[in-house]
This record gives sequence, structure tokens and C-alpha cells, in this order.
Amino acid sequence: MSLDRAQPATERDSPDPAGKVNILLVDDRPDKLLAMQVLLSELHENVVSVPSGKEALRRLLREDFAVILLDVNMPGMDGFETAALIRSRSRSEATPIIFVSEIDPADNHVARGYSLGAVDYIQSPVVPEILRAKVAVFVELYRKTEMVRRQAAEHARFLQEQTARALAEAEMQRMTFLAEASDTLSTSLDQRQIFESLARLLVPRVGDLCLVDVLAGKGGLHQVAVAHSDPVVEESLRGLQCFAEENCAVQVLRTARPVFCDALTPDLLDSHFPQPECCEIVRGLQPTAYLAVPIFARQQLVGAISLLGTGGRVFETRTLALAESLAQRAAVALDNARLYRRAQDARLEAERANRAKDDFLAMLSHELRTPLTPVLATVLGLTEQEETPASLRPHLELIRRNVELETRLIDDLLDLTSISRGKLQLRLEVTDVHEILAAALAICRPDFEARALQVTCALQATRTLVAGDAARLQQVFWNVLKNAVKFTPPGGRISVSSWDSAPNGLIVEIRDSGFGILPEQLAKIFDAFEQVDRKNFGGLGLGLAISRSLVQLHRGEITAHSEGQGTGATFRIVLPTTDAPAQASTGQLVDVPVSAADGLRVLLVEDNADTNASLTWLLRRRGFDVISAHNVGTALALIDAHGLDVLISDLGLPDGSGLQVLAYALGKQPRLHAIALSGYGMAEDMQKSRDAGFRHHLVKPVDVQKLEEAIQLRDAVPVRHAAGAESAAQS
Repeated sequence: MSLDRAQPATERDSPDPAGKVNILLVDDRPDKLLAMQVLLSELHENVVSVPSGKEALRRLLREDFAVILLDVNMPGMDGFETAALIRSRSRSEATPIIFVSEIDPADNHVARGYSLGAVDYIQSPVVPEILRAKVAVFVELYRKTEMVRRQAAEHARFLQEQTARALAEAEMQRMTFLAEASDTLSTSLDQRQIFESLARLLVPRVGDLCLVDVLAGKGGLHQVAVAHSDPVVEESLRGLQCFAEENCAVQVLRTARPVFCDALTPDLLDSHFPQPECCEIVRGLQPTAYLAVPIFARQQLVGAISLLGTGGRVFETRTLALAESLAQRAAVALDNARLYRRAQDARLEAERANRAKDDFLAMLSHELRTPLTPVLATVLGLTEQEETPASLRPHLELIRRNVELETRLIDDLLDLTSISRGKLQLRLEVTDVHEILAAALAICRPDFEARALQVTCALQATRTLVAGDAARLQQVFWNVLKNAVKFTPPGGRISVSSWDSAPNGLIVEIRDSGFGILPEQLAKIFDAFEQVDRKNFGGLGLGLAISRSLVQLHRGEITAHSEGQGTGATFRIVLPTTDAPAQASTGQLVDVPVSAADGLRVLLVEDNADTNASLTWLLRRRGFDVISAHNVGTALALIDAHGLDVLISDLGLPDGSGLQVLAYALGKQPRLHAIALSGYGMAEDMQKSRDAGFRHHLVKPVDVQKLEEAIQLRDAVPVRHAAGAESAAQS
């Protein structure tokens, strides 16, 4: 009997101070729990009842409580032990505890209760009015405390947001200014014009007077730009040699370090501008701050920017940083020789970004696959139910087809990632190309019929054995056939033919009467993400790119040909053949099917609630005895409590990994049949599962039929050759 009226919390948040708060009742007697629930119902709060101290601790991990009413005498962990553990956790050390007991208050147990942090001690049977009054006090205190805490947090968050917004706005203005400066400086390749633009960018945005000087012959300085908001002052300074040999601008050129002065005194002014004519003009401006920064080009120091602040303007360290940034941008505009190095850096960055893209695609595929599993499972379950109306079945079939299409697109992205990283693995064996081609044609037959296409085959090759991956070669033929179907109008024709190619080769040709390919498109038809007419035909443009890579991995070649728009297209695939007969693999594990699902105990570990519920439902409908868990901790507890025949586990769990669950389960049952579920389907992911001890690795969205087959292939036995496998299966 459960007296718990609180909904389980999915995450631990503080309750709304204006709403209900939680009250925890802990007592091993259901009648007392029910009685106290009735007494406290008039408070209209959320009353949570648990039958033991252990369960109380579990609830405290998930929720906060305004007050805890704790029975003293309970089997196992009594009230005093429970209170001590509650007080040992920082999160609940201040939670009020009221002991409820039938023991005489004069007993020394009362003193022990207060020593453990109890705020009150009520003797049973309780007086309803007293109980409600005491609990109401703590409820109101909790609500007010939460309100104060929330207000303080909101105020702190508001101040933090204000500060962050101000910093972000200032940084945005700075970055916008620098971006505009880069655009302005890049509009010319003339040195003087670039430095003139630089000076006008600095005035008046950064300073009030700007002088730009470059190194001249014999180590001297030559003025190339001057800017001031007053044209008269600017003209009077233009062309003057303001700096002598021993001044700060020369010091910048000698040390390659900036000079910064935020309090310009008359003596310092004389040292900065020793030339009398220039110094007189500058004195009249009443300067208050000065800085100078070096300009580098081709990794060599070529000049310096001198900047003055007048009228009380003060320079800060960020002013210096901004001036240095502008000096760097001016140097980039001048430095043609550095363009090559920058291009090299850009290439390396592009490679890094490409690797990041591959990692992102792998992660994206996992996140995209996970929600597809419950959809596919639910559709299958509804399809299998006899009571499902016939009018809904076409819609369910439509959902299934589109989920499978989505899965195919995800697989294409993963294949492209594996190919680009050189990690696509082929399972090479001697196989018949004609058989593979027939399988691909069978898969595409519904598409042929839907568009009323006339398909003819003329398979005349006599050497049809190749050393290849049958699944990958079928993927190649399927991609090319689907491409032909897509670009051939209804009623069109598709022909498939094969013939021998000297000296040891096989040619497969797929020709259609479709829209054709323009000459400029033929050159990039096998490039990733290229699509002849994406607007009208859709798709990611990955099928042909993947096909070319797969054919090349088989040491073959694929080409496309078309006479132009409206003339159809021809794809030719050339593969090397072999005369070697097919040989049985050795040292394999051959799965022996189980005759029925009845009695098989299955533990399903999946943290996604929808996937867990849908797969549990479907497997139970198929006769399996399924128990489910959402995390590692629960799974380990269930393994201890129940004997298992099959473990089905997601690899990514909120508190650990499915590999941990498997290792623990194998420690209990070394021959346990384990199946991994994952949104990651790369070759290295599957290998990692096999190395850990999983017999199967199913990629989400999970095909329930394949999952059922994997469960029933439960007893794997090692064999040395095909005959041994057959005899093992018969046994």
C-alpha cells in the first residue's frame, strides 16, 4: 500500500514560495501515516509519506522539505539514525525535524532527539490542533526563507546581467569599430593612404591628435600621416619633423615596445616633442595623455603611431590595446608577404574545423537517433495491434517510411565522416556482384512501381566474384539506382547491364532516361553536399559522394556521363574481380536461436523515458519478462535482485555508462547475453562494445524486429568452420 501523494521530482528545484511546500512524514506504520496525512490535509500543502528512513533519505536527495515528522521507533534504521544522516548532509542540515513517538517525554530518548537537532518532540497520539499549528509555523518560515533567498538570487542575477550586458555592449562596440577599421584599411594598397586612414580612424574615436611616422633612411623618422579634429591644427603639423633623435617615438622604434603616459607634464611634453615649432603647437592643445605603439610589417618594425589626448582626456590600458589593434590591422593591410602565411594558418584552421565538424556530426547523429527509437517502436506496436483502425494504417506506414528515411540520412552523414577521417572499415569477403545487384534492385522495386518505370536488366558478365564488402557494394548500387529513380520522370526507363572488362574486371552500367546532367555539373556530381537540383528534388547530396569513396576503397572506379539536359544519365562502376572461391571464416561466434521468448528475463537499461517505455511495452507484447531501469544505480540493484537471461543497455547513462552495467552483470553471470543500444554507429563505437562483452550493437532508432532477433540469438558458441557451426546450431 502506497501513501505517497507527491509526484516524483525529475530534477531538484526549490519550490515556488507562493505555491505548495513539501512536508515529509516518516513512519513504518501505514495507519499512523494515513492519520497524520488526514490531519495535515487542512494545511493544503504537499504531504509526502514514506515507510522507512532509507526511503526518506532517497526523497531528500530529490526534493527539499519545509519540515520532517519522524517516527522514533522503526525497524532497521530508527528515527535517531535517520536524523543523524539527515543532519550530516549540508543540503538538509537545517531542515526542521519533529520526532513523533509513543515513548514518555521524560525518557532520555527525548534528550537524544534534541541532541540530534530536533526542533520539537510530540508524543503519540497527537493532538490535531497542536500538530497542525507546529507544522504550519515551519511551513510559513520555510516559505518566507525561500522568498528571501529567491529575491536575493534574482537581485544578484539582475546585477550580474547588467554588468555582463554593459561589458558585452562595450566589447561589441569595440569589435564593430575594429571590423570597420579593417574594412577601411583594406580598401587601398598605398602606404600613405593606409596610414592616413589609420590616423583618421584614431581621431577622435581614440585620441585627439594622431601622428604616424615610419623609418626612413639611416634610421631617421618620416611623417606619413597626421590627423586632428581642427583642420587648421592638422595643416600646421603636416610635414613637420616633430620628433628628434632622443624621444619616446624613437624609443618605441628601438625597443619595439609601446610607451604609455596617462599624466603628461610639461617636462614630459618637452621630451616627447623636442622640436620647438612642433612643441609650441602641441602645447597650445593642452595635452593630458600620450601613448605610442609600434607598427610591424613582414615581422619587421616599420613605424610608430603617436597619440595625444587633450582637454582632459585620459588614456586607459584598453586605449593602448585598441591603438595596438589598429596598428596591427594597418600592418596587415601593408604586409602582402604575410598573406601566404595567413593562408596556411587558414588552411590549418579549416582542417581543425573539419575535424570538429566530423565530431559534431557524430554527436548530432546520436542526438537525432535517440528520439526516433520511441517513434518507430510505437508505430510498429500500433501496426501490430488488431484493433488499430484500417484508416490509420496508411498513416502509420507513412511515419515508418519517413523515420527510416531520416535514419538513412543520418547514416549517410556518418559514412561521410568515417570516410573523411579514414576510419571506414570494410568486411572483405569473396562475393557475387550479380547477387548484390539483384538485392539492390529488389529494395528499389517499390520505387520503380510507384513511378511506373520500365526497368530492364542485361547481366552478361561472366566474372562476377569480387573481394569486397557486400553491404557496402549494395549501398553503392542502391544509391545509384535511387538517384536514377529520383531524376527519371514517371513512365521513364532504367536499364542495368554488366559485362567483363579486361584484364580482370567487371563493369556495371546503370542508365536512365531522366533529366540528364549539364556539363558544368558533371565535374562536381560526386562532391559531397552537391545536388543537381536541390530545390525540386531535395536531399543532402551525399549518396554519390559516399558511393565514389566506397568504390575507390574497393580499388574500383565510378564515373558519370550525360549528353546534357533531357538526355538521361549513365553511371558506370568498374570493379576488380577475383577467381578465389569463398571460404568459411574461422574462430567465429555463431548465435544459436532460442525457440521462444516465454520465460526470458530481460533487463532494459535506457535513460530516455519515451524509448524505455515504448521498448518495454513492445518486448512484453512479444512474451519477454522485462524489467527496466533508467540509470546505472537502479540497474545494478535490479541485477542483484533478479536473475537475468538478457541485458539490453544504452551506453550513455546519466550516472555512468552501460559498460559499467555490463561489467557488473558479467561478474554475476559470465555468460549473460548482452545487447548494446546507442545513437553512435561508427565502426570504433561498435568495436568498443564488442571488446567490452556486448554480443550485439544496435544503432538507434532500434528496429524492434532486429532487437527481438538479437535477443533470441542468445547462446553463442565458438566454432572453427562452417560445418562446426551447422552442427552447433543443430545441437
